Amino acid sequence: MGTVPAPLALPVDLRHPRLARGSRSLRFWALAAGALVLAGVAASLVAANVVADDRASNSQLAFENSSREVASTLKLAIQHEQDLVVSAATFMAANPHGSQAQFLAWSSSERALARYPELQGIGFVVIVPAARLPAFIARLTAGRPAGTAPYSVLPAGKRPFYCLGAVGISRIALSASVGLDFCASNTTTLTARDTGLGSYYPVSVGFTTWLGIDTPVYRGGATPSTLQARRRQFVGWLGEAIDPGVILRRALEGHPGIEVSMRYARGASTVVFASDKASHRDASTTIDLRNGWKVTVAGPLPAGGMLGEWSVPLLAIGLSALSLLLGLLLFVLATGRARALQLVEEKTRQLGHQALHDGLTGLPNRALVLDRAEQLLARNRRHPDRVAAALYVDLDGFKTVNDTYGHAAGDRVLTVVGRRLQEGLREHDTVGRLGGDEFVVLLESGAQEASPATVAARLIDELREPIALAGGERSVAISASIGIALGQRETADELLRDADFALYEAKALGKDRYAVFEHRMQAAAQGRAELEADLGKALELDEFFLLYQPIFDLTSQDVLGIEALIRWRHPTRGIVEPDAFIPIAEESGLISAIGRWVLREACRQLAVWQAGGETIGVSVNVSAYQLDRDGLVDDVEQAISESGVDPGSLTLEITETALMHDVDAAARRLAQLKALGVRLAIDDFGTGYSSLAYLRQFPVDALKIDRSFISNLATSSDAAAIIHALVQLGKTLSIETLAEGIEDHDQLRELQREQCDQGQGFLFARPLDANAIEAFLAETRQSPSLDALSRS
Repeated sequence: MGTVPAPLALPVDLRHPRLARGSRSLRFWALAAGALVLAGVAASLVAANVVADDRASNSQLAFENSSREVASTLKLAIQHEQDLVVSAATFMAANPHGSQAQFLAWSSSERALARYPELQGIGFVVIVPAARLPAFIARLTAGRPAGTAPYSVLPAGKRPFYCLGAVGISRIALSASVGLDFCASNTTTLTARDTGLGSYYPVSVGFTTWLGIDTPVYRGGATPSTLQARRRQFVGWLGEAIDPGVILRRALEGHPGIEVSMRYARGASTVVFASDKASHRDASTTIDLRNGWKVTVAGPLPAGGMLGEWSVPLLAIGLSALSLLLGLLLFVLATGRARALQLVEEKTRQLGHQALHDGLTGLPNRALVLDRAEQLLARNRRHPDRVAAALYVDLDGFKTVNDTYGHAAGDRVLTVVGRRLQEGLREHDTVGRLGGDEFVVLLESGAQEASPATVAARLIDELREPIALAGGERSVAISASIGIALGQRETADELLRDADFALYEAKALGKDRYAVFEHRMQAAAQGRAELEADLGKALELDEFFLLYQPIFDLTSQDVLGIEALIRWRHPTRGIVEPDAFIPIAEESGLISAIGRWVLREACRQLAVWQAGGETIGVSVNVSAYQLDRDGLVDDVEQAISESGVDPGSLTLEITETALMHDVDAAARRLAQLKALGVRLAIDDFGTGYSSLAYLRQFPVDALKIDRSFISNLATSSDAAAIIHALVQLGKTLSIETLAEGIEDHDQLRELQREQCDQGQGFLFARPLDANAIEAFLAETRQSPSLDALSRS
């Protein structure tokens, strides 16, 4: 056989159609890759400029937010001072001729100098006609030792009248022989007398200028409606001097690089305070605080444009390099395979982000928070001089927002809270959402940085700001409780667990605050969880019952009504007092059902007594949680309707603290309840002075003076003075006063002398069950004397 010859190697013909198409394709993809690179570089420059502008805009927004926060803090600080002036004015209205000793006793009971570190002095100023000046000086200097310098008025000179301090306290080192005439140097003082409005103004003492705040005081405590009546019933001014530097420093906390100045427009006084000064002040804003005072806040802004920050050029270079890489990739692959790979990469990145972030807020979820917490603990082991901390944040009353306004409003609240938490922290801190209304903050700080407790306090303040709901027509106010766990732990789970235990403590102490973990909290939290589980079944198992404590007329000693008091007969713990389970019921939402049961049971029992001929009423306590819910009005109306009792024989007792949580909302809810015909009483009255300024907004019938004042009657002159002021306040506003916790005859006689209207306590009777109350009422009709009715 012959052999087949090998094929010959032919020369390459570049004119071959297939090869030509390949060459054209090569040139096409080369041009396409070049165009892509050029477009990428241009887009990189545009993106860098957008980022630079965005960061400048964010810096401007951050400065504006800081300015508003500083001004808001200053306003709140001045309102805080005005509250003290209102409290002191109420005391002086009831004691217009009170002595220095009485004023000192009042200031001691208020702990004015301790609670107000900025306070330099507070006192009562009266008008002294020139003809009465010698007598006034003689009374003021009576009892001074021989050789004391004679009393003199500053500025010197003869005037028709003088405005001089009668009583007061002061940190300022003033000579006791010098009396400042406030009307000679301050025209706003007499204006305040005629308008009935308080004011603040500069007060110069030597070479120092303080911020003065005053308010006119009229007989009876109320402001007369006409100018003639105001001048006729005017008794003096209650004023105070404060160090503006203190409140300015407080306003600047958490705002490094910010300067603030507080200036009196007329030039009489200038007070400037600056913290963490920056070399340039590129932005400033001025806010009018009324009465001539203005606040100017200034701070630095980073330079805008491409070269304003080193990271922006790096971003442009990085994006340009990425464009070059993509161009090369496009040129190499020259197929749709690159697009497919890019799509896979994007989808993978999206899925990875979704797996580690919360879908609503965009914050890290539990998995990512735990991972970062493990990294935090690992760094802390390497650097034990730095503090590692976890802050467990839980919103107070979030369930009420969801139930009242719907889940869309709840989502809005969660989104805003997440944003506020992020804005209130440093860039390298972690904020995550664990689920529901629970957030976690991971911090790492050195000795010169803000402590975790300071950060928690600042976050709580920021979260108190109202949140506008969709449409902006309605807003809600919430608060937050925070548990803090500090230091090293074996695992991230242990760190978050201990922060959760501390959160339980903060909730138990009244919410809207923070608590730092202690080892005792673990056992307490476990016991609390067990009690909460049993509480959920207590109503179904009929374990609750009511006791009743009589309320007496202190003049005639007749029984006027009965207060219903809930108790829990636990199958293993025995009788559980309300203080142990009511806070748990409020936190878990069980208080609505329990409160509804108390209302219905108390009204049912009252109907039985009234059917038997008793003409008494019943009082029922209403919690802050119930007051915040629309269902309270329906519950009260249903209890009255089912029992058939007269609405006027039912009194709802609401604590002063619950009313002050949201004054406007509380006033609206009380008006709805009052429309049903029931009586309203403020419980534990006197434990907070802030409610005095709002008392007229509430349609209440009675004030229950807190038992702490009654128990201190025998040992504290301050308690007697406070009771006197509260009773007189009630008489001025035509509101009944009721003293709770009366335990001995001396307390009774003192309350009768002060003309307190009603009272209750162990001196009269302990809480009794329904059958014992019936026997007690029968005995009352037969033996109405106090000795016969007393129960040991």
